[in-house]
Amino acid sequence: MKSKWKVITLLALVFVITACSGQSAEKDKGRLVRIDVQQVDEHGKKGEEKILVEHDDLEAAQKAFVNTEWQSNTKADMARPEDVLATFFYEKDKNMPESLVQYRIWFEEDDSATIISNKEDESYGRMNPESAQVLKNLFIKN
Repeated sequence: MKSKWKVITLLALVFVITACSGQSAEKDKGRLVRIDVQQVDEHGKKGEEKILVEHDDLEAAQKAFVNTEWQSNTKADMARPEDVLATFFYEKDKNMPESLVQYRIWFEEDDSATIISNKEDESYGRMNPESAQVLKNLFIKN
């Protein structure tokens, strides 16, 4: 009988630990409510701002960032201006102002993307071609 309770206690403990560790970085940031996107030309001139608020667009952008390989606390300098400047608006609490994360995104010739973020734990990142294509479709005017 005692071993049965030990097993139940152990399973409950494993469940609690798994549930707590399963919280994603997105939950830490809050709920993505908006993305402001500006294309940047080869001279660094910003284009018209595009605002994304549709749930499907926001979810697709978040999923694209999941596979990004980040290097934290890295200073990066690129030879050319970014292709896109995207500002993500996260809402943690309805009574608090949104937190902003700014991404500078370069779409590379090999179809991947290079990303520089203003967040310390996401300083410099590389995105695979599939995810980069999702962002390109969302962010770049055709």
